[in-house]
Amino acid sequence: MIHEAVRSFMVQVFGAAPYGIWIKDEYDFQWNNWLREGEVPEYTDYEQLESSWKTLRYTFIFLSNINIRVVIDTQKQLTLLQSERLESLIREGLLKQQIEMERAHNDRWLTGLRELTCSLELNDLLLKIMENALHVIPSLSCGLFMMVDPDSGKMIPRAKVGFQDSVYQYQGELDEGITGKVYEEGIGRMYSTPDDAFKDMGNVSQENANIIVSSLPDGIMAKGLIAVPVTMNTHKIGVMLVYQFEQNRRFAPHDLNVMQGFADQAAIAISNATMYSELLETNRYLVSRNEIHNQFTALSIEHVSLGHIIETVGSMLKLPTYYVDMARNDWYPLLPESVLLSELDIYTALDSQFNPITLSGGNDHSDYYLYPIVNGSLVLGCFAIQLDHPLGQLDHVILEQGGAIVMLEMVNTYSLTEMSYRKNHDFFSDLVQYREPQQLEARLSSFQLPAHQSLFVAQLQLYGEHPDMKTTEIWVRKLIGFIEKELGTRENLLFSAHHKITILAAASEPKVRHWIISRLETAVEKWTTSKTPALSIGIGGLYQGLEYVSKSNDEATRSLSFLLKQNKAGVMLYEEIGINRLFLNQEPSDIENYIHEILSPLQQQKSGELELTLKTYIAANRSVQATAERLHIHTNTLYLRLRKIEEILGIDLNDSEGWMKVYLACHLSEVYSVAPTASGALKL
Repeated sequence: MIHEAVRSFMVQVFGAAPYGIWIKDEYDFQWNNWLREGEVPEYTDYEQLESSWKTLRYTFIFLSNINIRVVIDTQKQLTLLQSERLESLIREGLLKQQIEMERAHNDRWLTGLRELTCSLELNDLLLKIMENALHVIPSLSCGLFMMVDPDSGKMIPRAKVGFQDSVYQYQGELDEGITGKVYEEGIGRMYSTPDDAFKDMGNVSQENANIIVSSLPDGIMAKGLIAVPVTMNTHKIGVMLVYQFEQNRRFAPHDLNVMQGFADQAAIAISNATMYSELLETNRYLVSRNEIHNQFTALSIEHVSLGHIIETVGSMLKLPTYYVDMARNDWYPLLPESVLLSELDIYTALDSQFNPITLSGGNDHSDYYLYPIVNGSLVLGCFAIQLDHPLGQLDHVILEQGGAIVMLEMVNTYSLTEMSYRKNHDFFSDLVQYREPQQLEARLSSFQLPAHQSLFVAQLQLYGEHPDMKTTEIWVRKLIGFIEKELGTRENLLFSAHHKITILAAASEPKVRHWIISRLETAVEKWTTSKTPALSIGIGGLYQGLEYVSKSNDEATRSLSFLLKQNKAGVMLYEEIGINRLFLNQEPSDIENYIHEILSPLQQQKSGELELTLKTYIAANRSVQATAERLHIHTNTLYLRLRKIEEILGIDLNDSEGWMKVYLACHLSEVYSVAPTASGALKL
């Protein structure tokens, strides 16, 4: 509609002759097409017109700063009246166009302000600010809204239009680059050439420069830039930056004023949105905290399983969440093979303090947040959260509330377990004392022990130095978990007392007893690591009748004592002790004195070869040939050594009494690991 009057006039005067009308003001880099008809060049430079054109050129000024150029492919000349008419029509069209542009500009401005004042959600607001800022000046292509990060104190992008997401990696100092200068000075800056902008970017770090360049759209460098401060009274909010990539015109002074005015209005909206966001966040936090509390309270009232509680915590955290029962060595849920944490690793990490910590994950390259569940001085268990993202404020509330429910559940479980152990202990004591046999028989079923089956006793004890009672108690709880996993809870009676675990197991026949013993050996293998204390197990004989429980218990005690005296771990059956049963009640000093009395004369000889010869001779069942081969000596040399031993000890090795004396001394020195001290005395 704007051009119709001009087109009509040109057809009336020049017919179908091609023509073009271009305009240009002081900020344009080139002539801009206003109207073209026919085969007309894009620009009006003379050299671009074909030589065949018979051109009529007409130029005039509009509004003192806009040049108008008309080019027509004709030899016909305009009359004065026609020239005035053409100029009048063009001026009228340009005025209408200018009015429409101003109206559209004002509409965009008012629309932007309405959006700013209607929005109270900060992130949406920042994006709208940038989008509307680009509409204020049509030649703009993209923009950034920079604000100071309260945590790092760095200037970071909070909203972007046109840039790639990698721009959010930018972290600048408060005085860095153009953003820093505008932020520090509080005065807007305008750059119409890249060279002008580069002068104020000398202190930008190489890393930040690379981030900006790599995040530019299509890698194109900006040709123009306006940066204005966003402030509310004296409070500095940030900096708004808008970029020009296709530079058909330079920025005009009023462009900077327009952007600054827009930034000032945006500051008010941001301030309102910030206050609203803070109130909304506080209210959301309180509501969410109350919902979390109600959800866990409902779980507590429903008495759901521990596994269900852990599943709920993980679902609420939206992170892979595991829980380890430090007493039973149980994981909820079962730990995948890809996760290389173990309860012992967690215990080591929490050994010196009970506060939550973060562990850098092993082969699965994950970090884990450990949140211990503590009752008094005892670690009951621990949450292990795989950190795909940092924990937020509400996540800590979830762990706090969930941890309280878990602790209550475990304390109840422990209380029931302790009560069960006390009942088991009391019943076992009654069995050992064997009073009122008929009542004991009647009570068997209530302890999941079958009537009229053979029974045997096993005693387990950790040996070695333990840091304190608390740590020892934790190890005992862990050990019970290992045992119960291997044996199950049926047809056996288990309890702990004085840091020793006692098991009364039923076995219908000897092979069942052997199977149970094999499971105990498996438990020892699984238990034994470089971080666990050594474990010894003594096992009594299998007997039919409750009156023999005391005997099996005594045998288990003797078997365990036999291992402990030797500082040995593992499993010892009473029937495998053999001749050593005769010495179980002997004082270690008596055994030491006996060994010293017999063997010390040999140990005083050079290099101990005579003692070695004697023990090898005994081990070879007195075979001269086998002994010589093992010692790598001639048989004649062996005979000489044997005669020497007889002379020193004053015995005849062919005499049964003399032979038994040295045989027993050598046997006891091996069993009880007796070694000579520096002074030649023996030491157990």
